[in-house]
Amino acid sequence: ESEIIFADSINKLNEINESINMSRNLYNIGLEFMQNKEFNEAINSFSKAINIDSTFALAYFNRAKCYETLNNELALVDFKTSFILDSSNYTSLYSIANIQSKFDNELAINTYKQILLLNANESKAYFEIGVLLFMQSKFDLAIESFSSALNINRDARYLNDRGSCYRKLAKYDLAIKDYLEAIKIDPSLVFVYNNLASTYRKSGENEKALTYYSYAISYDDSYFIAYNNRSSLYFDMNQIENAVADVNKSISINSLYAPAFNNRGVIYHHKKMYVEALANFDIALELNTNYAKAYLNRGITKQMNRDEDGACYDWKKAYDLGIKLA
Repeated sequence: ESEIIFADSINKLNEINESINMSRNLYNIGLEFMQNKEFNEAINSFSKAINIDSTFALAYFNRAKCYETLNNELALVDFKTSFILDSSNYTSLYSIANIQSKFDNELAINTYKQILLLNANESKAYFEIGVLLFMQSKFDLAIESFSSALNINRDARYLNDRGSCYRKLAKYDLAIKDYLEAIKIDPSLVFVYNNLASTYRKSGENEKALTYYSYAISYDDSYFIAYNNRSSLYFDMNQIENAVADVNKSISINSLYAPAFNNRGVIYHHKKMYVEALANFDIALELNTNYAKAYLNRGITKQMNRDEDGACYDWKKAYDLGIKLA
């Protein structure tokens, strides 16, 4: 009798192991579909894996990642299930907060705070809260959150974003200090050079600004934002030909970047080439229909062409979008 019981136990274990292996094989097939961006097929494979093993946390998680491309509500359900099954892994909660931030920042912030209640050393949660507060223009609160993240981990990106808060508050010395430390930690982050240059420019140190825009471009010669910003600086320094070369380079790299067309319109206006200026402002506004500066600038050019009604229309749009000067 004991031998029969033992044999039955072995058979049962073999059945369980076979089921687990089948579930893992289906999961691996799902990962391959997911890597190839065949999300419906991946969802089907992950679902089969879950039907065999309903406690397979990673299968729920990756099915949720696929659902993110198709249905956020289903993604949220799976991320929550994944976390319930494996509460030591906070990745699911970060993914939940990321989805929530698309429609409710406060809900997302509460989820990040839930992570911090579970582990007060999750610097990334403080950082993500800071980003959401920055997006709401709550710069002082964002600084507090970034500082909490930095107390745990001196990360270059945390320093960059805190520096951007200081820049928004016109605390340029503090912004520059954070940007320089970020570069020291990770010299490969080209956007930090761009941000540092913009801060020097705001504080009136144009030569230093020019140096750091050039550093950004030297690290990444496809960085169209730095080309556009350096073009604007060259324009302010009355180096018009350099400004033209840089703005054209920016557009050649990214023909969908509205600020470059706006800046080129400004240069053409300066050169009294009003038809060309209007054409560039038109493109900027086609690319971004809420681009207040482009409305303001196009209005100025329209007035030079004696199109008073058109100018007033554009200035009204600029004013409605928040530019008091209009």
